[in-house]
Amino acid sequence: MKTIAAAHSFLDRQDSLAIWQAAYHDLEESIVYANPFFCETFGLTLDDVLERRRYHLVNPPDTTAETIAQYQAEDRQAMEDGTFLQRSPVGDYRDIVVLKIRFDQGILGMFKFIDSDLPGPLNDPKDLDADFRAVVEMVKNYQCGKSC
Repeated sequence: MKTIAAAHSFLDRQDSLAIWQAAYHDLEESIVYANPFFCETFGLTLDDVLERRRYHLVNPPDTTAETIAQYQAEDRQAMEDGTFLQRSPVGDYRDIVVLKIRFDQGILGMFKFIDSDLPGPLNDPKDLDADFRAVVEMVKNYQCGKSC
Protein backbone atom coordinates (compact mmCIF):
# COMPACT_ATOMS: atom_id res chain seq x y z
CA MET A 1 0.00 0.00 0.00
CA LYS A 2 1.58 3.22 -1.09
CA THR A 3 -0.83 5.81 0.27
CA ILE A 4 -2.71 6.26 3.49
CA ALA A 5 -5.91 6.47 1.44
CA ALA A 6 -5.28 2.91 0.22
CA ALA A 7 -4.87 1.79 3.82
CA HIS A 8 -8.16 3.45 4.78
CA SER A 9 -9.95 1.62 1.99
CA PHE A 10 -8.75 -1.69 3.45
CA LEU A 11 -9.59 -0.63 7.02
CA ASP A 12 -13.08 0.53 6.04
CA ARG A 13 -13.87 -3.06 5.04
CA GLN A 14 -13.07 -4.43 8.52
CA ASP A 15 -16.49 -4.94 10.07
CA SER A 16 -15.52 -6.60 13.36
CA LEU A 17 -12.79 -4.17 14.44
CA ALA A 18 -13.33 -0.57 15.47
CA ILE A 19 -10.29 1.19 13.99
CA TRP A 20 -9.03 4.75 14.24
CA GLN A 21 -5.86 6.67 13.48
CA ALA A 22 -4.59 9.42 15.75
CA ALA A 23 -1.82 11.78 14.75
CA TYR A 24 0.14 13.54 17.45
CA HIS A 25 1.45 17.08 17.57
CA ASP A 26 3.47 17.34 20.78
CA LEU A 27 1.16 15.77 23.39
CA GLU A 28 -2.15 16.50 21.67
CA GLU A 29 -3.87 13.78 19.68
CA SER A 30 -5.94 14.44 16.61
CA ILE A 31 -8.13 11.67 15.24
CA VAL A 32 -7.61 11.77 11.49
CA TYR A 33 -9.44 8.59 10.50
CA ALA A 34 -12.10 6.23 11.85
CA ASN A 35 -13.61 3.25 10.10
CA PRO A 36 -17.40 2.79 9.83
CA PHE A 37 -17.50 0.26 12.70
CA PHE A 38 -15.71 2.72 15.02
CA CYS A 39 -18.24 5.42 14.13
CA GLU A 40 -21.15 3.02 14.64
CA THR A 41 -19.76 1.90 18.02
CA PHE A 42 -19.67 5.50 19.26
CA GLY A 43 -22.93 6.53 17.56
CA LEU A 44 -21.17 9.19 15.49
CA THR A 45 -20.67 9.94 11.83
CA LEU A 46 -17.18 10.16 10.39
CA ASP A 47 -17.65 13.91 10.04
CA ASP A 48 -18.52 14.09 13.77
CA VAL A 49 -15.40 12.14 14.72
CA LEU A 50 -13.10 14.21 12.51
CA GLU A 51 -14.65 17.47 13.71
CA ARG A 52 -14.35 16.52 17.39
CA ARG A 53 -10.79 15.13 16.87
CA ARG A 54 -9.89 14.74 20.54
CA TYR A 55 -10.51 11.59 22.61
CA HIS A 56 -12.45 13.45 25.30
CA LEU A 57 -14.86 14.78 22.64
CA VAL A 58 -15.33 11.49 20.77
CA ASN A 59 -15.85 9.24 23.80
CA PRO A 60 -19.11 9.32 25.75
CA PRO A 61 -19.51 12.42 27.97
CA ASP A 62 -19.18 10.39 31.17
CA THR A 63 -15.66 9.19 30.23
CA THR A 64 -13.37 10.36 33.00
CA ALA A 65 -10.29 12.51 32.53
CA GLU A 66 -8.28 9.64 34.01
CA THR A 67 -9.55 7.28 31.30
CA ILE A 68 -8.65 9.77 28.56
CA ALA A 69 -5.17 10.15 30.11
CA GLN A 70 -4.88 6.34 30.10
CA TYR A 71 -5.73 6.24 26.37
CA GLN A 72 -3.07 8.85 25.67
CA ALA A 73 -0.51 6.94 27.77
CA GLU A 74 -1.30 3.79 25.77
CA ASP A 75 -0.72 5.77 22.57
CA ARG A 76 2.65 7.01 23.85
CA GLN A 77 3.62 3.44 24.73
CA ALA A 78 2.69 2.29 21.21
CA MET A 79 4.72 5.12 19.67
CA GLU A 80 7.74 4.32 21.85
CA ASP A 81 7.59 0.50 21.79
CA GLY A 82 5.88 -0.08 18.45
CA THR A 83 2.74 -1.67 19.92
CA PHE A 84 0.36 -1.63 22.85
CA LEU A 85 -1.81 -4.70 23.49
CA GLN A 86 -4.32 -5.31 26.25
CA ARG A 87 -7.28 -7.56 27.03
CA SER A 88 -9.64 -6.30 29.74
CA PRO A 89 -13.02 -7.38 31.10
CA VAL A 90 -15.86 -4.97 30.27
CA GLY A 91 -18.88 -6.78 31.62
CA ASP A 92 -20.47 -10.14 32.13
CA TYR A 93 -18.74 -12.61 29.83
CA ARG A 94 -17.25 -9.86 27.63
CA ASP A 95 -13.71 -8.60 27.21
CA ILE A 96 -12.27 -5.89 25.04
CA VAL A 97 -9.03 -6.42 23.17
CA VAL A 98 -7.17 -3.21 22.32
CA LEU A 99 -4.21 -3.08 19.94
CA LYS A 100 -2.37 0.11 19.09
CA ILE A 101 0.45 0.20 16.55
CA ARG A 102 2.89 3.00 15.76
CA PHE A 103 1.74 4.30 12.38
CA ASP A 104 2.98 7.38 10.53
CA GLN A 105 3.21 10.25 13.06
CA GLY A 106 0.93 8.63 15.61
CA ILE A 107 -0.93 5.40 16.18
CA LEU A 108 -3.38 3.12 14.46
CA GLY A 109 -5.68 1.81 17.16
CA MET A 110 -8.27 -0.91 17.05
CA PHE A 111 -10.49 -2.75 19.45
CA LYS A 112 -12.84 -5.70 19.41
CA PHE A 113 -15.27 -7.12 21.95
CA ILE A 114 -14.88 -10.85 22.53
CA ASP A 115 -16.42 -13.50 24.76
CA SER A 116 -14.49 -13.60 28.02
CA ASP A 117 -14.45 -17.39 27.99
CA LEU A 118 -12.24 -17.45 24.88
CA PRO A 119 -8.91 -18.90 25.97
CA GLY A 120 -5.46 -17.62 25.39
CA PRO A 121 -3.08 -14.99 26.59
CA LEU A 122 -2.43 -11.86 24.62
CA ASN A 123 1.26 -11.20 25.00
CA ASP A 124 2.10 -10.50 21.41
CA PRO A 125 0.22 -9.50 18.24
CA LYS A 126 0.84 -13.02 16.88
CA ASP A 127 -1.54 -14.26 19.62
CA LEU A 128 -4.41 -12.27 18.09
CA ASP A 129 -7.23 -13.57 15.95
CA ALA A 130 -7.32 -13.36 12.16
CA ASP A 131 -9.08 -9.96 12.09
CA PHE A 132 -6.30 -8.27 14.04
CA ARG A 133 -3.55 -10.16 12.21
CA ALA A 134 -4.88 -8.99 8.83
CA VAL A 135 -4.59 -5.36 9.93
CA VAL A 136 -1.14 -5.91 11.46
CA GLU A 137 0.00 -7.41 8.16
CA MET A 138 -1.44 -4.45 6.24
CA VAL A 139 0.45 -2.04 8.52
CA LYS A 140 3.70 -3.95 7.99
CA ASN A 141 3.21 -3.85 4.22
CA TYR A 142 2.33 -0.16 4.29
CA GLN A 143 5.34 0.75 6.43
CA CYS A 144 7.65 -1.42 4.36
CA GLY A 145 6.42 0.25 1.18
CA LYS A 146 7.35 3.61 2.65
CA SER A 147 10.76 2.65 4.02
CA CYS A 148 12.02 -0.71 2.70
